[in-house]
Amino acid sequence: MLTKKELLKSLRVGHRVAEDEKNELGNYFVKTAQWEKLENGEIDVIYGAKGMGKSALYSLLSNSAEEFAAKNILLIPAENPLGASVFQTLLDNGNYQELTLSYMWKLYILQLIATKLRANNAKSEVASKLILALETAGLLPKTFTLESLFNQAKNYIQSFAESEAAEVEYSIGLDADSGMPNATKKSKYSKADPKAKLSSVPVNDLLRFANQGLEAESLKVWLLFDRLDVSFSSSFELEKAALRALFKVYSDLKPLDNIKAKIFVRKDIWNRIMEGGFREASHVIKADTIEWNRDGLLNLVVNRLLNNQTFVDYFGLDKTAILADLAKQEALIESILPDKVDTGKNPKSFDWIVSRVQDGTEQTAPREVIHMLESLINTQIRKLEQGAAEPEAKNIFERSVFKAALAIVSKVRYEQTLCAEYPELTKYTASLKGGKTELAVDNLAKVWGESSEQAQLAADKLVATGFFETRTEKDAVTYWVPFLYRDALELVQGRAQ
Repeated sequence: MLTKKELLKSLRVGHRVAEDEKNELGNYFVKTAQWEKLENGEIDVIYGAKGMGKSALYSLLSNSAEEFAAKNILLIPAENPLGASVFQTLLDNGNYQELTLSYMWKLYILQLIATKLRANNAKSEVASKLILALETAGLLPKTFTLESLFNQAKNYIQSFAESEAAEVEYSIGLDADSGMPNATKKSKYSKADPKAKLSSVPVNDLLRFANQGLEAESLKVWLLFDRLDVSFSSSFELEKAALRALFKVYSDLKPLDNIKAKIFVRKDIWNRIMEGGFREASHVIKADTIEWNRDGLLNLVVNRLLNNQTFVDYFGLDKTAILADLAKQEALIESILPDKVDTGKNPKSFDWIVSRVQDGTEQTAPREVIHMLESLINTQIRKLEQGAAEPEAKNIFERSVFKAALAIVSKVRYEQTLCAEYPELTKYTASLKGGKTELAVDNLAKVWGESSEQAQLAADKLVATGFFETRTEKDAVTYWVPFLYRDALELVQGRAQ
């Protein structure tokens, strides 16, 4: 029989970041009704807060390429799952108009489709002509990376949108007689405004040809866009223009039955690009938002634990029966956790976890729950290695490890998520270190050395990030720091005076 230390050392509960566990994700991912709608093509746009599971859905979709290919649907990732963004070079080239960016997106999509048609040895005339035209124009090399394809599309469109009168070696277009895609040599353009120049690149017609080529081959393509928060994170202006352009392209693709874009986007970024109005938003109908409730998080944890055969064997569990019954999942969690972390009128241990890793938007992200579970395991192992007694009864964690684990989660969430994504707000959060957990605007103005009006604006930004939660008592508004960030900043419970 294993000791509890040996059991804990054998447990694998995944990673807090979905991209780091894509090979194991299918083992414990719960295929919910939301997944089924995505799989069936009923959803195109998936919204969700940071850590809510967008990338998990994306990874599962990407890993199901063979299953979709059997249904004649080709999945085409438009972004690298890890590492540098494909679109990084956009950040090095100043400002872009939405129109220019729309042409870049469309040409890049054409390249992606043509590479798939070529890889599938497409034989239809339309598909062959499209591939040849892009190859001749230098837009479809035999060997490529996603970065090189996008850079070729970007440079090609820039040559039309930004230059004065110029010659280009090859220009992609349509044959005047047959109407088929082709590439012509040394086309000259007179001085004109960028819009007029761009209109000479027939991307919409070429997309229709690509759609016909796919139809002739009895194929559909789904273009997968994820990590959009990483792609343009250092420039809000470019992010807004690029993503508005992408959603305009999504709208333009709707009439093409064989070409569909699947876009995974953070809810806060969507709200940001909506500022000032966005007409294309009304066309985003096939959309869904990832949200988690307490029972969903319980099921998530149980699934990950039961994916360990040593855990199943140690407790003699019927995995199938437990996963089919929420009450049995509840009983399992209650058996391995202490009854409560804090005595008195405090929540049971699992609810303590859910509430402690909740941010100011009152959302608990699976990412933090997974990290908390991982930290509990590691912290408990260290205690046992130091000679501590095993937890009582069936418990595999003792009460003392919960707050230590939360401190680890708090530090990582604060430094690697909040500060990394909102560096301009770090000066405000860092200055609160060692202070109270609840402050009025006047308190904030004093700490930050700013006027009440400026402090109010900064506080509202921090509310939007989930660092603050607003509370109202007798018409007085205060800003409350959730437990998730308290350990990282060594905050003390109570209201500032």
